[in-house]
Amino acid sequence: MKYARLIILSIAVALGCTHFTACSTPPSARVAQVQTLRAVGEAAKASMDATTQLLKQGTITLDKWQKVATFYDTKFQPAYTVAVYAANSDLSSVSSPDLTNLLNQLLSLASTLTAK
Repeated sequence: MKYARLIILSIAVALGCTHFTACSTPPSARVAQVQTLRAVGEAAKASMDATTQLLKQGTITLDKWQKVATFYDTKFQPAYTVAVYAANSDLSSVSSPDLTNLLNQLLSLASTLTAK
């Protein structure tokens, strides 16, 4: 369980703490530094991978994993695909606030799986 929390926290830190308010970096600097399509896509995939690992370890139920997988497949991934297409596959393009919001929702959903 601590392993999963560490992974999810690492993802949030890698994104410049976009989901958590304890960071002191101004939002405009965070956007310019880390919220590219590549970073957002990698963070979402890492979150999904971590959730799958929790399922394999027996830490979470199939139902809990399915909630995250459904959100990833039906909400995040379609929006990400459209964003990548709109950016002509330039993954260094800045992510839209809407896509970043979906990532934050995914991270939040995944982090609730390990909460007591």
